[in-house]
Amino acid sequence: MFATLLIGLFAFVLPPVLIGGWVLWKVLDEVRGPRVPILMYHRFLDAKKVDSGEIVDPERVWVVLDRELDDHCRALAAAGYQTVNFDELLDGFAGRSKLPEKPVVLTFDDGYSSCWDLAHPVLRRHGMKGVFYVAVEPDAHTRELVAGLDGFLSDEQMRAMAAAGHTIASHTMTHGLLSEMSDDEIRWELSESKRRLEAVIGGPVEHFCIPRAGGNRRVVRLIGEAGYKTSTGADKGSATPRRDPLRLPRIGVARDTTGARLVQRLQPLTAAKERVLADIRLIPTRILGPRAGYQLRQILYGGPIRRALLQDRLGAVLAVVALVYAGLGVAWLAAVAG
Repeated sequence: MFATLLIGLFAFVLPPVLIGGWVLWKVLDEVRGPRVPILMYHRFLDAKKVDSGEIVDPERVWVVLDRELDDHCRALAAAGYQTVNFDELLDGFAGRSKLPEKPVVLTFDDGYSSCWDLAHPVLRRHGMKGVFYVAVEPDAHTRELVAGLDGFLSDEQMRAMAAAGHTIASHTMTHGLLSEMSDDEIRWELSESKRRLEAVIGGPVEHFCIPRAGGNRRVVRLIGEAGYKTSTGADKGSATPRRDPLRLPRIGVARDTTGARLVQRLQPLTAAKERVLADIRLIPTRILGPRAGYQLRQILYGGPIRRALLQDRLGAVLAVVALVYAGLGVAWLAAVAG
């Protein structure tokens, strides 16, 4: 009986307490305010060409149609959101200036040419600005992923974007996994990309994004030493003054997301829920490392359980798991009581 009691305590009492505390902390961090959602986009497709079949791209996570981005901007504006950049975010958190009532940061990773061709016209139409993280010389792997679908920003396009009020920021030189590099290699990725981008736009480059979930404490320390004011990566949730500016979290935006759904996702409780779900989805990456985690993601998302892993469905799957777990806990209590 004692063994049954001890096993049950470790199996059905301790885990809910620990998980409940973890979830509560994330909820409180989102609802206490002030908070600034940071949205994460990557590349874009021309909706008309997709509709006509001229472009076929099955990717759902890292790509958004230009028509969908337009819907997002309309919905954000209608809900009262105003775009800010990271300098304004930092000044607002520090009390040096006042943030809008509903601030939001729009970020765009990798530096795809579709950001100029498709995203920039949409942002200009709605009077919004974004932060564009550019990998200066993307490696072969990165280029192969979008071969025939997209290219990368030219110097002229980056200068035009900066002149239009957007922020050009660094995403390393090669878009490689920083966590697998030596300190000297990381320093080169950080400093050389900063130098090259500053030469292109004729101004400071002070904000950074860690590619491919390749961040850890060593990487973050070197980012700060390289002179960057902020950094984003794989962490999920909203930015708050309590978060390290070199580990700012974001909210990913995938294909098929409507404007109404996006605005709903920015509400504190919904954002907290997605923060928890996203952290669960990152467990393989945290345990196995970015490269193995990415490979596992490709296997899972290409298999029969793909739909269950999507953000909108993962919560329901976990709810079923929780019900089964609760049933086992009730059975344990009955056994102990009996």
